[in-house]
Order: sequence, then C-alpha cells, then structure tokens
Amino acid sequence: FGIAQPVPVINNQISDFDLTAEYEQSYASNLTNDYWGTQPNQHENSDAVIEAEVVSAHDDLFTYDFDVFGKLNPKNWRTLFISCSVVSFIIIISLSAALDSAKNKNTANETTDPKQPVAPTLSPTIPPVDISWCFNSTEYVENVRYASLRSTLVASGLSTDTEFATDDSYQRKSLCWLAFGDALQIDKSDPFIEQRFALATLFYSLNEPSKLLSSGWLSGKQECAWTPMVECDVRTGSTVSKLNISGFDLQGQLPKELSSLRYVTHLDLSKNVLNGGVTRATTGWSELQELRLANNRFETAPELMDVMSSVTYFDVSANNITGEIPVFLSFASNLAYLDISSNSFSSNIPAYMGGNLPLLESLYMHSNDLTGKMPQSICNLRNVSLKNLSVDCGVAEEVGISDVSCDVPQCCSVCNGYV
Repeated sequence: FGIAQPVPVINNQISDFDLTAEYEQSYASNLTNDYWGTQPNQHENSDAVIEAEVVSAHDDLFTYDFDVFGKLNPKNWRTLFISCSVVSFIIIISLSAALDSAKNKNTANETTDPKQPVAPTLSPTIPPVDISWCFNSTEYVENVRYASLRSTLVASGLSTDTEFATDDSYQRKSLCWLAFGDALQIDKSDPFIEQRFALATLFYSLNEPSKLLSSGWLSGKQECAWTPMVECDVRTGSTVSKLNISGFDLQGQLPKELSSLRYVTHLDLSKNVLNGGVTRATTGWSELQELRLANNRFETAPELMDVMSSVTYFDVSANNITGEIPVFLSFASNLAYLDISSNSFSSNIPAYMGGNLPLLESLYMHSNDLTGKMPQSICNLRNVSLKNLSVDCGVAEEVGISDVSCDVPQCCSVCNGYV
C-alpha cells in the first residue's frame, strides 16, 4: 500500500478540510476491492486488515508535509503557524534582553565616567606622607616650595618668620602641611593661598581634633568642598562665607590668622571647649552677621567693637563670662537676637541697650547675677519689636526679693527661662 490512490473530484470543487475525509473513503474502497479481488480466502479478516491499512494511510498522510495534491495539510498549517509563533516570540525576547543589557552597560559607563560631576564626600584625603619631620626640628627646611610659600605668607602679614622658625608651632605645622601634606599642592601665586593657610591654622591651633579631620577638614579638595563645615559664597564659589564648626571638641584659642577670612558672614563655634578671646581672629570681619559662641568656656566677653555693627544674631550663652554687660553691644544697631544667659554677668542692666538696639526681637539675660530694675527704654521696645524678654525676675523665697525687677507681661515676657 505504498502508493496513494487518487481522490475523486466532483465539479472540480473540494475544500482542504474535505480532502482528508474523501481521501480516506476512496482509499478504503479501493483497498476493499483489492482485498476481495486478490485474496478471497481471507474474507473473514478483511475488515480488520482494511481498518489497519486505513489508519496507517491516515498516519502517513499527516506524517509528510504535503498531501497527494501537493498542498500542505490543515494540521500541518496549524503546526507551522504555532512553530513560527514560538520562534518569533523567542526572537523578540532575545532581542529585548540584548537591548536591556546594552542599555544597562551604557548606564554603568555613564555613572562611572570620570568626566561626570561627583558630589563632595565627607571623607578626607589623608596626607600622602608623614610631615612630622618638617616641624619636629629647629633646622631650616631646605626646600624650594617650602621657602616660596613661607615668603609669600610672611609678606601677607599673616604669620612671622619667627613663628615659622619655631618648631612645633601651629604656624609651622600649617606651613608644612601646605607644602608637603596637601594633596592639592597649590602654588604660591594662588589667590586663595591665605584662605587655605588660615583654615589649616584653625586645625593645628585647636589641638588637632581628629573628629574635624575625619569629617573632611584638610582634605585634598578645594576648601569650599570641606562641607558641611565650610561654605562659600554663591557669587564666586571660592570665597569662604560660612564656618559651621559646632560640636567638634575644639580646644584652645582661635588663631589670629583667621582674620584673613574677611568675608565670613556666619561663624558657629558652639558646643566646643574654646577659651580665650575671638577678637584677633575676627578682626576686619565687616560682613559678619551671625556669631554663635554658646556652650564653650569663654571667661571674658569678646571685644567685637569693629564687627558688631553688621551682626544681627549674637549668642554667647552657657559660658563662664563674668563682669558687666559689655559696652560694645551698644554698637550693635542691627541686632535682632541677643542671648547672654547662663553666665556670671553682674551689676545693673545698662539703659543704653533699649535706645541703641531698636531692631531687637529676642533678649535673654536670665541665669546671671544681674540686679536692679529693668530699664524703661528696654520695656518700651516691647511695644515696637521686642517679643521675647527674659531675666531673673522671679521672687527668691529665701530673701523675698527678685534679682531684677521686671513686670510680667507688661515688660518681661517670662522670668528665668526661654519663651
């Protein structure tokens, strides 16, 4: 039965789906005739044989890709369609995965591109070499770079030859760092050499606090990148305008070299262990607006006569300052916030404070040793700008009198504390 029999065609019309059924019927008919004609003695098994041959022919029909008419069978059409769909789906998934992989690779390259701007880091750049050899000897350092930087700084008036010649002085250490330890390696002609040197003296003069160093101070970056401790003005992006060094365990006295930072507007030194004065460090700071010295160990009020005219915020609370309220406060005509509480100020409250501080909004003088009566000039400010006024005006039970006579709320807003 290896040769397929022809299928009768009626009116030359036959559908692909009718082809299989008619073919099977014709094939069975021919097969029956052949068996009856050639094998009459096997009549009793003819039905089983015919059925087997029909099934075999049916399987052969769908095993091959084409039928007797050279047309693709319906089942094969469906199989071909499904196969093409699966292949197409696999191709689309593969292309999509390849595109995503290429996109991720490009994104990674863009992220690590050294030309892209990188946000400043708080981690410092550690000096590449040990510079202790530079300041642990009284011998003159024979080095061209060191000598040129030293001459430039002496000419600027920041430090003297004598100070640089003294081994282990903070000026000598700062110069050694600038010459040999600073990864930036600026030249003597750099316009910001004084600014960078001054910030180095702050570190070496205040007991070299490791907390400050680990936060980025003296890093190999430009000093405006020593964030958040140092901020520079928006206009130039290179001139220091704010110093926020609160809570870094700074010990000692501010170096005089800070006076070169003439454009500082905000200085926050609160929550440290500073003593001595800040007068020499802030000399010439004509644009100073905020000065925060709270929670230190200052024992005398700083003499800030030449800078107070621009100051709007002054906090020297929680120190050990004694004596009378300083006269320089009478020159703070732009002052809006003044806190001298938690010290040991004594004597009466000066009357000039009311007349010379017309913009005052908050005045805290409690926890001191002040006496007398609150000046009327200060009480009058309560009807103008002064919102918060505090002094030790509560009655002491053991003696029956108050430290400072001040009516609440007509004059003082609160006694013995903050509002």
